[in-house]
Amino acid sequence: MFDFKFDWCKEMECGVAIIDAQHRELFRIGRAMEQLIMNECRNVSNRQLLDIVCELRDYIAYQFYTEEELMKKYEYPNYSKHKKSLDDFKKHILSIDMTELGIYPQKTLSQLKDDLQAFLFNHILIEDHELCAFLNSHGEY
Repeated sequence: MFDFKFDWCKEMECGVAIIDAQHRELFRIGRAMEQLIMNECRNVSNRQLLDIVCELRDYIAYQFYTEEELMKKYEYPNYSKHKKSLDDFKKHILSIDMTELGIYPQKTLSQLKDDLQAFLFNHILIEDHELCAFLNSHGEY
């Protein structure tokens, strides 16, 4: 995948404050991952690797819950498609092999970074923007 910096920019904003705040947190996690990769994972500890994966898993738990609750509350017409996208990414993140990450941190983190980038571009910039436009059209945000 191409070079990407996990720096928040205005174009990433969806216009729903809680979702934007949560997305900024995902960028923070991505930036931490990016820093380890740029340093070629030299002197990275298993604890640092575990912390990043746990933060990502925690993020998915609360951020995806937020989106699902908003979609249900406002009867979002693309709920099934959006939820499937969330579920697929959640399943992928939960399947990270921690042993492999500890043995091959550079390779595994680089792949995880690419997966996170793809999620950002396919989900946040498209699906979440559609969801937020829907929510904003209901005057709640």
